[in-house]
Amino acid sequence: MNVKEYLKRKTEQKKTDEDKNHRSKCFVCFRPRAACLCHHIKPFNTKTKFVILIHPMEAKKQRLGTGRMSLAFLKNSQKIMGVDFTDDETVNQIIDDSCNLCVVLYPGKSAFNISTTPIEEFHFQKDKKLVVFIIDGTWPCARKMMMKSTRVRSLPRICFTPTKQSAFVIKHQPDTFCLSTIESIHLLLSEMDRVKMETLDKAHDQMIEAFKSLNDFQISCASNPTLPSYRKKSGYKKPSERNFSKKWDKRNLITD
Repeated sequence: MNVKEYLKRKTEQKKTDEDKNHRSKCFVCFRPRAACLCHHIKPFNTKTKFVILIHPMEAKKQRLGTGRMSLAFLKNSQKIMGVDFTDDETVNQIIDDSCNLCVVLYPGKSAFNISTTPIEEFHFQKDKKLVVFIIDGTWPCARKMMMKSTRVRSLPRICFTPTKQSAFVIKHQPDTFCLSTIESIHLLLSEMDRVKMETLDKAHDQMIEAFKSLNDFQISCASNPTLPSYRKKSGYKKPSERNFSKKWDKRNLITD
């Protein structure tokens, strides 16, 4: 075997190894090992229990779901999949438990806005455990879930007014106030930590670091001409540079 043939074989073997690494999956997050972010995940405890109600499309088809990433971080959390949770046994058990104070993080006219009113003014009960329901899905799917799930919809609501657009640049948000699930949970935890409802010592900031890594990885893939995800012309625009679809001017994103 001459040097030229040897180098050719080495190059081919390297490509084969890279391809295997790209296709093999992590048995924790079930993402390709090349896209695995498990080394960024450092689970932490919270006094608050988070119940993430995840839409089936988000659970089964969405590889980049930040709801699942949030679950990996939050030790005191659980996932319930569905669309209509009105008769869901687990959801109803949580709501009916007299030891729990259940709220839902979702905007609305009657929602308690922690950006305009100090969160400590919300009617928390110290003898009850705070349970926050999170609706995880696209905004149209989340609206449908709230419309159908009468018991969840009747819960007290908490919301916020974002001061900046979502950093989820690999996804197109329908409006400026729309944040991803992980960004929303991080914002809520930051406010709760500020008023000593939680004692996190910045552990929750890891959520945003992992979130940024997810974005950076996808952007690098879109910039790599050797990958199928390569975006030669468009790439990923910053949220501030995007034109929001006109259809959202006519469609309601939330329900009261």
